[in-house]
Amino acid sequence: MVYELTDVSKVAHLFGDWMLPGLLDIPNLELKIFVTDPDTPRSAMLYEDEAEYFAGEPDMELVENRQSKETALLSKEKEWEALFLKCYPEAEPTTRYAIHRCNSFDRDKLQSFVDALPEGYVLRRIDSEIYDMIPLAEDADVQDLVGDYKTKEAFLNQGRGFVVLKDGKVVAGASSAHSYRNGIEIEIDTDPSERRKGLATAVGAKLILSCMDDGLEPRWDAANLISVHLAEKLGYRFDREYVYYWVNEAQNLMLKDPDKSKWPDYCGDYEPLCRDFMLKRVWMQDGSLYGLTHNEMKGDFTFKLLPLGENTFGRASGSVRIEFGDNCLVIDGITCKKL
Repeated sequence: MVYELTDVSKVAHLFGDWMLPGLLDIPNLELKIFVTDPDTPRSAMLYEDEAEYFAGEPDMELVENRQSKETALLSKEKEWEALFLKCYPEAEPTTRYAIHRCNSFDRDKLQSFVDALPEGYVLRRIDSEIYDMIPLAEDADVQDLVGDYKTKEAFLNQGRGFVVLKDGKVVAGASSAHSYRNGIEIEIDTDPSERRKGLATAVGAKLILSCMDDGLEPRWDAANLISVHLAEKLGYRFDREYVYYWVNEAQNLMLKDPDKSKWPDYCGDYEPLCRDFMLKRVWMQDGSLYGLTHNEMKGDFTFKLLPLGENTFGRASGSVRIEFGDNCLVIDGITCKKL
């Protein structure tokens, strides 16, 4: 049986310096702790927003105790990862890169990056006016620079950040993905058409300098190697790779023994009418259905279609629903004809 625990001290030794101290350092964080032994827990799961962190002795009962339809499962121990895949075989692993916390930066070097901002570009702090301009940016990632805060007031009171403007438009920015009691976690995004101009370096350096001025610690967690290299350029050191497993409702609803007799009829090319997520081709491979799709952010990519019903499928890494009909398919409410 799974119990919710209120005494954090009972599981602190299981997590050590991994995750729990950092999560507890975030003000107003809604953190839940689950165990199977409330008196002397040997295993624990922390739930926060759309992430679940596991520590201690691997326990399948805790893994099955999902708190959200869509969530990321993480642990430092490979034994837990084996349970993730046993329980959710379609869970998609994603690699991230931990960065050592840094309390000593070269201020002159950081300022030189700020001063090297190309002509025609302007650095601005995210105030009320700039906040309102961010959603109007052309790049979706840049639009999300303040998306981790529920309201404008919350960001202006708890967060901080800077943007780069070109011709009055936001083309890059560095902001706080999370606000801690004594620091922030940095997020940096640049419009793809404006990359390789030093914008991310300049705006990242400016944010770090701002933290130094106010006695705050700027933390960094990298989504890719480009982010790792930028962090190292600004003065951080790489720590290690880690993996999280993304589980969503489609994976939970997937049919265990579907009738595949009609699946070959679904294969073929389709008229891609949906702009944001265009499914262009469907084929069978190793007894499963796959799709070739395109979106504006990732370009072309393939994914496995998970059977959710007789002719309804989902996507392992997202909430997309696809329903096959007579020489057509319906994706996100848009009907695409079979060519």
